[in-house]
Amino acid sequence: MEPTHNASEEWDHKSTKTWMVEYTVEVDEESHRHLSMIIADDVTDVHHRLLGELRKAYQTRSKVDVTVHRIEPVTTNTDALYFEGIYAP
Repeated sequence: MEPTHNASEEWDHKSTKTWMVEYTVEVDEESHRHLSMIIADDVTDVHHRLLGELRKAYQTRSKVDVTVHRIEPVTTNTDALYFEGIYAP
């Protein structure tokens, strides 16, 4: 008996997520703190997209030191009670 392939299982495993990336860039003895939202499939894809973002932002620099502080997938679970009565339109 041949194994069956279920396309929906693969889709669930490789779904695109939004990732929050917090990092610091040091250029010419100056430090710049960044927070980016990157849409990617997995952490490896996040690294590639972050590298592209850095190349675009710092294309005139010959050397850039980057320290990544945090990479986390963004969740949308919010408890509205924390904001009740605090903000008004």
